[in-house]
Amino acid sequence: MEFLAHLLIYLITGCISGFLAGLFGVGGGIIIVPVFTLLFSAMGFAPSVIMPLTIGSSMAIVSVTSVFSARTHHQHNNVDWVTAKKLWPTVLLGVVLGAWLGSTISRSALVGSVIAFELTVACWFLWQCWHTEGHGEGPSAKKPWTSAAMMLVALPLGSISSLVGIAGGTLFVPFLTLAGVGMRKAIGTAAALGIPISVVAASVYIVTGLSSGKLLPDYALGFVYLPAFAGCVLGSFSTAPYGAALAKKMNLRKLKFTFALVLLAAAGKMLFL
Repeated sequence: MEFLAHLLIYLITGCISGFLAGLFGVGGGIIIVPVFTLLFSAMGFAPSVIMPLTIGSSMAIVSVTSVFSARTHHQHNNVDWVTAKKLWPTVLLGVVLGAWLGSTISRSALVGSVIAFELTVACWFLWQCWHTEGHGEGPSAKKPWTSAAMMLVALPLGSISSLVGIAGGTLFVPFLTLAGVGMRKAIGTAAALGIPISVVAASVYIVTGLSSGKLLPDYALGFVYLPAFAGCVLGSFSTAPYGAALAKKMNLRKLKFTFALVLLAAAGKMLFL
């Protein structure tokens, strides 16, 4: 009975995270991380493995939800594949550098920088919502950024994503918008960029978990808890297309406003990392 209750929680969490992944291209870690942290603690997992198991499981789930989300956004013609393919190598390099630098950079300073960034962008989106202009389908910048400038910024964003265990949607959507990509395409492209970030990060958590020598629960593959992974993926599979469909239909001003609220929630979640 307890197992069924946990499975139900995983399914519900997956449904919500999948919907958010489709709607905003953010992967759903905003929901997954706090739920798993509380649930794994209640299940009696060793305190030393709760956070890495939470983040590793979240990244493994996001690696799948990002594919669902990017595929649906592609069907709606809302992925700038030219930009995504251009940034993938730089983002992956950033993810690897982030994993390598993880032991040398102050985590609290890094998390504080991400919170400041997300709060700033949320305020910027909210300020935009008060104005009647700037809510069209086209580029959001008068002069789009050059490829070199975009790759230069994508590198540290990939590193930050790896260091704090996020798929990067809450970073890449604002970045792409500032760089001149329209809001809807920014969301779809961020989902596409989240695929390599989450796959590489999940792989690192599996390998480090297997070699850590720590006491892992049954059914854990490294720092990925397989029952949670399976339940959330099953739930997200059914809702990600609906989120992406709503993103296509939603008024752009409302979309920006809602995404600003997601950024505020993400900043709040970061306080507890």
